[in-house]
Amino acid sequence: MALSGLVAGAAFAKTLRSLALTIDPEIQIGESVGTENIIINNGKENSDYEASVMTINHKDPVWGLDDEPELLISLTGKNNYKFSLKKEDVTVTNLLTGGVAGNGATVEEVKVNNSGYDATVKVKLAKLALTHTGKIDSVKISPEGVVSWDEALGSTSYEMRVMKDGWSYRTVIADESNTKAHKETMEVFGDVGKGPTGTEKDEEIKAQEKTMRVENVLEYDLKGLVNESGNYLVVVVPLNGTNSMIRGDKVVSGEVWLEPSVRES
Repeated sequence: MALSGLVAGAAFAKTLRSLALTIDPEIQIGESVGTENIIINNGKENSDYEASVMTINHKDPVWGLDDEPELLISLTGKNNYKFSLKKEDVTVTNLLTGGVAGNGATVEEVKVNNSGYDATVKVKLAKLALTHTGKIDSVKISPEGVVSWDEALGSTSYEMRVMKDGWSYRTVIADESNTKAHKETMEVFGDVGKGPTGTEKDEEIKAQEKTMRVENVLEYDLKGLVNESGNYLVVVVPLNGTNSMIRGDKVVSGEVWLEPSVRES
């Protein structure tokens, strides 16, 4: 009786012979490996299988622009589903490259285990310089109207939205044609590659001695845009150096009272 039950169960097993997966890699340039969040299939549960992902084979402690992350996706069949897959049967799409099927990710290896009920997919993502930008730590406006911020790795231009008295006033693109750069020494947490990570490691990092780090700082003279007196602030967004449609996290400055420059007649 037990044997016939096993045979019946095997007979009703359903087989997945192809897979189309999507990956949304939330990776911060300059952050610790392990702080990333890799979202599979837009975070939606699949009725046929469970999926999880982990980063593998990464030797450096932090993420850099030249990195091509390797991921191992683990799959487990549900509702009596099994896998019968070869490498050519699986496509993985990196959503940060535009969502075209198979773009931005290379399937390197597919293995089926546990009599077909488990499978693993090894994937290499596109170089992070093509899909990511670094972050800005802070933005400041001086009383003279000079906006300054630390350079974001992988960015060659920045969207700068100027706000006056709480209202949108002007938006400009800041790049090498209209900014100046200088070196500035900044105090950072003991982990020189990072600041707070948003994980349980934060307390350990904060407990360490602070360290000085030299940063590239960019400056934009806002006074040329100021035609009316008021309280001004700016919102700066780093743009990817290869594809300006890829935007980093915005950073907001404090408010500063500015008045139009006096022009000689």
